[in-house]
Amino acid sequence: MTSTKLTGQDARDLIESQLDQHASGIRNALAPFGPLAAVGAWLETLRAIEELINLPGELDDSVLELALFGLSLRDGTIAPRQLKFILHHLGYLYGSAFAQRQARLLVQLSAMQFSFTMHGLPAAAIGLSTVGHAVGYLQSRRRHLVSLLYLLPVACRGTILMTNVNALTWMLPQAEVSGTTLTGLLQQRAVSELHDDFALFLDPRGFTASHSYATLDDMFLEAERVPIIEVAADARPIGLEPLRPDRVFSAAELRNGVALTEAAFAEFKLDKTAFAGPATLVRELSYRAEDDFWVTLSPAELSALADSHGVSTAHRQALVASSKTFVEPLNSYPAFVTVGGELRGTVTLLSRFLYNFKNVCLYRSRRFQIRSGFIFEQRVKDELARQGFAVQPVKRIDRKEFDVIATRGGVIFNVQCKNNLVDPSWIDLNPARFVRTNQTLERYYQRRSPRSAGERSSSGTILAWTGWSRS
Repeated sequence: MTSTKLTGQDARDLIESQLDQHASGIRNALAPFGPLAAVGAWLETLRAIEELINLPGELDDSVLELALFGLSLRDGTIAPRQLKFILHHLGYLYGSAFAQRQARLLVQLSAMQFSFTMHGLPAAAIGLSTVGHAVGYLQSRRRHLVSLLYLLPVACRGTILMTNVNALTWMLPQAEVSGTTLTGLLQQRAVSELHDDFALFLDPRGFTASHSYATLDDMFLEAERVPIIEVAADARPIGLEPLRPDRVFSAAELRNGVALTEAAFAEFKLDKTAFAGPATLVRELSYRAEDDFWVTLSPAELSALADSHGVSTAHRQALVASSKTFVEPLNSYPAFVTVGGELRGTVTLLSRFLYNFKNVCLYRSRRFQIRSGFIFEQRVKDELARQGFAVQPVKRIDRKEFDVIATRGGVIFNVQCKNNLVDPSWIDLNPARFVRTNQTLERYYQRRSPRSAGERSSSGTILAWTGWSRS
């Protein structure tokens, strides 16, 4: 099979045309639906998806885990006896409504597995081959699925009713075919500016790129400088509430999450930043949650609450989705969408908003920037030790100071750790800044490299840096 090679502006022009095509495709696919029903159905489906993604950390019944995560979703059919067993036990643990949501979700996932197989999308089909595979697949697509929610109130202009029964079969193809393609194209657009020899290779099946955007993490996590797990070990949250065992998510868990975040980052005086107002606002909103999950209020009510907690105009605006394109919400974290004159949100969306807002506040702190570097050094040491290196207590060799020194197989490895904040949203929203920042860092590290300075060393030199990943 022959292919055509495109370079330079020709390659970039093709990427731009594909970006427009897929963005228009999402808007056109959503246009026939009525916004009120679509938002309601998709919120309900997202709730079921989030519950399924979190079940591996909740269940402690090995028999149920084996039956659930080993359940085949292939060919659009599900083993009825195995499904009945699973739903019976899920209903016993989490209630009949929970079991019904999972039943609808699993049936729709099975239908989508068959559809992806028939339409020649093998990677997506394999990702939905079993429930266990589907957990990882849905986690990898979570960012795109939530972005569709933010777009619905604007993109839906018709009268067709989307329901809980068919929401996933309408929405998942948009995330899979156009959503993931858009993020890939945006990355290719940025990478094309970083490499002079970037090229696209076209064949009848599509095109591939000579270079790709690679991340160090593989858990589809939101990008952040210091994850809470790095600083939470010694945290002592105040006023933690007991959690009901029959809830995967709850308002009490949201409040506990706020307390844990405050305690984990207390050394950086998080409570003295703009985080304090939204944190107390989220706490108050959590007490309004219906079914321990839904939070609904009017714009006027939110404005009044924001006033009472001293939340600035800019920050209260960030609470509510206002995106008109699919790309914009890929890089935002609103807690509410506006539909039917109401603001509709969930405890999970509130948690997502506040956790990201914590980063917005901390990244302005010089102390946090410095401390995060030492935290990253420890991460590198731990990872080297895990891989069989012997981390040494010394810091200097031949009058040169290194962040980490390790040995293995008689070789000394000098490791420099650089914790740079390169916001991955720039790839989508400000590619010129992303390219400029990367080029600046590359030149800086080349100057700092011993080889570029004409030095010789018998030891190995490694440059370690933080990696960003996106959900």
